[in-house]
Amino acid sequence: MKQFLGIAYGDTILEAGPVWKRAYDPAKETVQVTAAGMWSILDVVKALPWVALANNQSPAATSLDVVGKTLGSIARELVRISIQTNPKNPGLPIVLPDVLAGINERHYKGYTLPWLGELLKNLTGVQRGPDIRFRPRFRADDARYVEWVMETGTDTAPLLTQAGPDWVWDGTVEKSGVVGFGTVEDATNMASRAWQPGNGSAETMKLAWAQDTTLIDTAGYPWTETDAASKDVEDQSILQSNADADIAANRFPVEDWSVSVRADAHPGLGLYLPGEWAQAIIPENHPMLDAGRVRVRMMSIDGDHTETVKIGLAPIIGRA
Repeated sequence: MKQFLGIAYGDTILEAGPVWKRAYDPAKETVQVTAAGMWSILDVVKALPWVALANNQSPAATSLDVVGKTLGSIARELVRISIQTNPKNPGLPIVLPDVLAGINERHYKGYTLPWLGELLKNLTGVQRGPDIRFRPRFRADDARYVEWVMETGTDTAPLLTQAGPDWVWDGTVEKSGVVGFGTVEDATNMASRAWQPGNGSAETMKLAWAQDTTLIDTAGYPWTETDAASKDVEDQSILQSNADADIAANRFPVEDWSVSVRADAHPGLGLYLPGEWAQAIIPENHPMLDAGRVRVRMMSIDGDHTETVKIGLAPIIGRA
């Protein structure tokens, strides 16, 4: 993993990150290289206060505390403390955003040995939690090198999106660049109650839950439940916020949409980023989607050796 792999389209790096696996196939005489983005490193880094560890404190006796900041700036400080104050890991090229004051605070006990990536995802998962992304770019002073710019939403504007108008993906116009729209309807995670176990064990364990029985009361659906442990969380209000967000996301079936477009058609690949908004215009002959215009949010961009790009759209709460 000391080597990194990146994919660029023109001057825009679409994704870059460490190589995690190589596999040789003697039948094809090929080597398959598997890499992942910056999040794959954060997922295997513990969130610990390295200054305290350098003073010979036991990790179990430490606490990583961030107070008086926006949720995005708490995420920023978690990255700074966990990575840039680690004397063995200060050179990972992440460009941090400015710190913004706020009313939020988080306290992480060292004895839980929390993963950095998990803590960041937990921050995005609360209601009005900020988007967090690590956008690779060529370094301005030397294009031989790559750096990752950490970007976060704010408490007042939690979404990372474009400043200008929505992009348009028009499936009703021939030669528009839209190859087609895909959809998957999924009810496997649907629940009437969402549990959020927190820190502690047995009778001392923190616990929150949220409930929505709309489909049971109005459409005769069966009772189902879900849970997502947050074993590092001791604050009851944070647990409740997580539970509220979980039930809001899972109370109805979800439709996962995607749009396949040509990379060389307008808007060209590299102009749009995950998190930005678009107008999807569905044609009359689509077998599953209603025709018309829908505002959607682009969440992923996938491609292969062809000129076709698949854009994953944010899940849409489906119909009962």
